[in-house]
Amino acid sequence: MRLLTLETSGPLERVGAGHCGSVWGNLTSPEADPIPVVIKREDGAPGRSLRNEFLVQSQVCSITSLEQVLVPSCLDFMENQDPRWCQILPQLPDGSQGCNAMLSEKIQPVSIRARRTLIENYCPDELRDHILNSKENRHCLVRVYLGRKRLLNPKQRQARFFSLRNFPLHINQAEEMALPCESYAKAMAEALATLHWKVRTDAADVEFVLGSPRGDPEANTSALGEHSLWMLDFDCSRPIQADDSGLTAIAKAFWGNDPYYPRPHGTNGRSQKLWDIFSAEYQRVGLEIVRAYPMGENPERLSNLVHAAIGRIEETHSHSQSLAIAKYFTQ
Repeated sequence: MRLLTLETSGPLERVGAGHCGSVWGNLTSPEADPIPVVIKREDGAPGRSLRNEFLVQSQVCSITSLEQVLVPSCLDFMENQDPRWCQILPQLPDGSQGCNAMLSEKIQPVSIRARRTLIENYCPDELRDHILNSKENRHCLVRVYLGRKRLLNPKQRQARFFSLRNFPLHINQAEEMALPCESYAKAMAEALATLHWKVRTDAADVEFVLGSPRGDPEANTSALGEHSLWMLDFDCSRPIQADDSGLTAIAKAFWGNDPYYPRPHGTNGRSQKLWDIFSAEYQRVGLEIVRAYPMGENPERLSNLVHAAIGRIEETHSHSQSLAIAKYFTQ
């Protein structure tokens, strides 16, 4: 197997980090059409698997044709003895060692216009100049939380920290900025239904972020300028069966994830409308998939399971919401 060649332009720059590992940029692949590359190192919490992420993301990229959400191209996988570490390790902090790592397309941050807008709306006055000019805050991807309003912890009456890294944009903030929340909801529904019924994974812990478009004509234009919704992070995704156990896994992963998706049983008309849009699009896409790709199973039975998945999520709402609220206010 031929190794993907890489070029670096100086020391690698840490552009993100999560439970699975750290993410480093400043790499490009000169092959074919050069694209910016990130290397995600498996140097985070034990028990997380970049190999699983690589396999699931590769499958998502190869067998799906999502129309409303982008997925970074999955380029290559490196193990701790990969010869390319000889080139990469000198560009990382002293003491870094080879490990499992995934090479994928870099999601480019939102524009300077978007960063200025977020700072003007939500950053404390005394921090604005520092945030706008700091190098680390240029790597701004916006997490879209359609299932949670922004509320300060009662013990914390004012924000003490502000960062544009993985900026959490809650539903009330998105509505204040007149962002296309209904489009985001439909895009997430399409992605989730595709992961459940075509890839047959529970989609546990996947993330949805706003970043710059890939040059797509379908990019959204709004208060944040041109941007697209991206889906990433598949390391916790696990296979599901087309049966009741699969429905349980779907509901568990839905409520266990960060609140990207709209929530059922909304307390006001806007939130309920967003759930209705999400639910309808999930079922439309899911039914289209199981009728076109039944995988040797009964299409009618699969269609019933698609409807039942939404029902299972709605049925488990109260218990899951109570746990999520308790977790939120103890953070």
